[in-house]
Amino acid sequence: MTAAKRHEGRRVLISGGTSGIGLAAARRFLEEGASVCLLGSNDRTVSDALTELEPLAVPGPLVGTACDVSREEEVAAAIELAATGLGGLDIAFINAGIDGEAKPALELDPGHLRRVLEVNVVGAFLVATGAARLMGREGRLIFNASVNAIRPEKLFADYNASKAAVASLAQTMALELADRGIVSLAICPGYVPTRMTAPYMEDPATAEELLADVPAGRFSSGEEVAGLVSFLAGEGGAYMTGSLVNIDGGRSI
Repeated sequence: MTAAKRHEGRRVLISGGTSGIGLAAARRFLEEGASVCLLGSNDRTVSDALTELEPLAVPGPLVGTACDVSREEEVAAAIELAATGLGGLDIAFINAGIDGEAKPALELDPGHLRRVLEVNVVGAFLVATGAARLMGREGRLIFNASVNAIRPEKLFADYNASKAAVASLAQTMALELADRGIVSLAICPGYVPTRMTAPYMEDPATAEELLADVPAGRFSSGEEVAGLVSFLAGEGGAYMTGSLVNIDGGRSI
């Protein structure tokens, strides 16, 4: 099958699908023939994303809903939308997440730490388990775990811990779902310009400091990461269950 139609007839759920890496992945899957269900943080971002992506939704369908992934009832409703709107699921890109406080561990607000864990870990768990229940053999769970799961970054104990947990969740589900033929793995992106990373990456001094840790000498892009997600969701990822796949320009070295 050509890359242009790599995912023809496949049904994809993307959490955090209305901006950044998630939106780029939605665009890529639609271009490659998939139908897509987007989850976003609010009605406006979902509506804007659906409007932007609608011309690519051929043959479709393309659906979406606002969803706080940390809330069980909202995730259940989103999974039901995927079941009815797409007719089931073959692929889930578990991508929704929020950032840490950018403070030393001794100064972290426990309330913010809880919120990071609720969205990044509990949210990933709820979306992944809900999606897996709709999948048959050859289903694919792809978690966005971040390079911080492998190489922690100072001042981000909350975010680092959440992403390490996501990586472990992906590998645990790989063990538990292998007999059902479902592949579970995680990607570990480095620095990618997104709405979440804009406060750091758009500051020239901070960007220069971040790039000093990246042997490739440049940042990645949402489209570049989306290409990896598409590859892993296809035949190329069939024997990669349990893998943590870096796309970080060498930052994890």
